[in-house]
Amino acid sequence: MREIEIKIRLQNKERFLKKIAEQGVVLSSPATQRDQVFSVPGVDGAAKNDAPWLRIRTETKDGVISRIFTLKKSVTNQMDSIEHETEITDSNELAKIIDHLGFVPYSDTTKTRQKARYGDIELCVDQVEGLGDFAEAEKLTEENADYEAVSGELWRLLESFGATRADHITDGYDVLMRKKQGLKG
Repeated sequence: MREIEIKIRLQNKERFLKKIAEQGVVLSSPATQRDQVFSVPGVDGAAKNDAPWLRIRTETKDGVISRIFTLKKSVTNQMDSIEHETEITDSNELAKIIDHLGFVPYSDTTKTRQKARYGDIELCVDQVEGLGDFAEAEKLTEENADYEAVSGELWRLLESFGATRADHITDGYDVLMRKKQGLKG
């Protein structure tokens, strides 16, 4: 599968939440997600690259803990990736496997996320520890999808909720956190 997404920084989260509610969008209960991201040594996450990225996500929602292992590989930019996921039972053991494969820790971020469906688009509202409030519109597509067409569809939805292109963020939370910490993207 391919995930194409648009991420925005929320300048006024309450206004955004009001706009989506006015359009009948109901967000899920909050989930806490810890994302441990691993990279090939020396790869800059802020640059366009075709190196694989690995993530262990530990999610706690309504008292239930789940763990998801994800491989991502950029297609046109950070917000356009081939993505494969599977549930795992032992994140510590998987981290050891990732280390033996030669990947290194890249970032470790935690966010509180609420999600909703709007047709075949997933809408996420995130509060990222140390970074602030964001929203994402994302769509899972076939690997040969037209990026411009899908991103246009995502923008139309976000703009209907009051977002502007001035709010656009092109880096993932992992890269944003590293930049905030003064580390190479």
